[in-house]
Amino acid sequence: MTGSVISVTETGETKQAKAGEKPGPGKYICVDCGREIRLGKVDEDLVRCPTCACETYNCFPITHIRPDIKTPEDVANPPERKSYKK
Repeated sequence: MTGSVISVTETGETKQAKAGEKPGPGKYICVDCGREIRLGKVDEDLVRCPTCACETYNCFPITHIRPDIKTPEDVANPPERKSYKK
């Protein structure tokens, strides 16, 4: 597996999801062939890889975009963004 990107949690472990799970919105990369699957809904099932039929993906959940969003409450009431002076 050359050139692969692996998602690592704050504790240093790789976060993965399996086909059949509902991991939530985000980007999922097949561990075997690198094919990217994107889920846009919370209740959407992760399917087997359409390219190689692998069932394991590295996770890149949507919440990684804003590091200050850490809980479901933050999503409902996001912290105000800091304004930066140029």
